[in-house]
Amino acid sequence: MTDLCTKWTAYLDQQHRYPTGLIGQLIGKRMLRQHAPETTWSMELLDLQPNDRVLEIGFGAGQGLELALNRSPNGYVVGIDLSATMVRVAARRHAAARTRGHLSLLRGDMVALPFNDQHFDKVISIHTFYFWPEPHAVFLQLLPLLANSGRCIITFATAQTAPTGERGYWPLHDQVEVLVSKLNQATNISATLISGPDSRQFNNVAMVIEKLQ
Repeated sequence: MTDLCTKWTAYLDQQHRYPTGLIGQLIGKRMLRQHAPETTWSMELLDLQPNDRVLEIGFGAGQGLELALNRSPNGYVVGIDLSATMVRVAARRHAAARTRGHLSLLRGDMVALPFNDQHFDKVISIHTFYFWPEPHAVFLQLLPLLANSGRCIITFATAQTAPTGERGYWPLHDQVEVLVSKLNQATNISATLISGPDSRQFNNVAMVIEKLQ
């Protein structure tokens, strides 16, 4: 029984990283509900403007895409996700925006983003950071895509609150603080770590990264 539970847990973890099939669609719908607080908060931090060019990495079932489309009606939005299932779900959900040319959806990896430098005004990614192979190396590829004065929001959880109310920080939290300090060594980058809303028992933070002129 223990072995079966371990395999099931591993399967669900993989589905959260790379949703596939019917189970992946169901997980996508559940994530829409579970991640609503931090998704809304992250979009507020992004400070979207009507003409912004926006990239969302790992868009899942597409809640963030919807918020971006609503807040940047005169710009355009690009979403990229590893999961073909999530691309299909988001394509159905946002068919009208795609028809208007307001939204493009791509299946792909953040390690090899197919865009030119300064292609986007805003970049956002929610709950994908755990899966980045080497975060600093990813940022070295990601940040050149930002236009001058552009902003990047990377949101994820780094702690968990116990039933007693005690908050326990994961090793990830310290690692992220080191990464923020490292990013600030660049002359044209300003990076900060901001505490955000709790989602269930998990405590969210956002890396707010701005590209200076």
